[in-house]
Amino acid sequence: MPVTLEETTVGQWCMSLRGPLTIYEVAEIQGALKPLTAPESLTIDLHDVDEIDTAGLQLLLALHQWLGQHLHLIRHSQAVIEIIDLFQLAAFFGDDIVLPQH
Repeated sequence: MPVTLEETTVGQWCMSLRGPLTIYEVAEIQGALKPLTAPESLTIDLHDVDEIDTAGLQLLLALHQWLGQHLHLIRHSQAVIEIIDLFQLAAFFGDDIVLPQH
């Protein structure tokens, strides 16, 4: 999974994920996040996540537990929307989910 992580301003980080977010990619993403010891905020762009399993969801839950309201999930892919809906976690994450137009 290609992972892009950049600091947009001091303490403000943006991560883009592309491809599957499954048990096989979680360690790579955790490794990419190691430089973030105390970020003020982390925004994760989920637009290009084409598959997600419970390990990927657990990573998002752990990041939410760590950062709370300072974690922002944006541009949810259909796969991410489906798993968030399956486990009824939209209110938990608190981010706006924009449904794609068909």
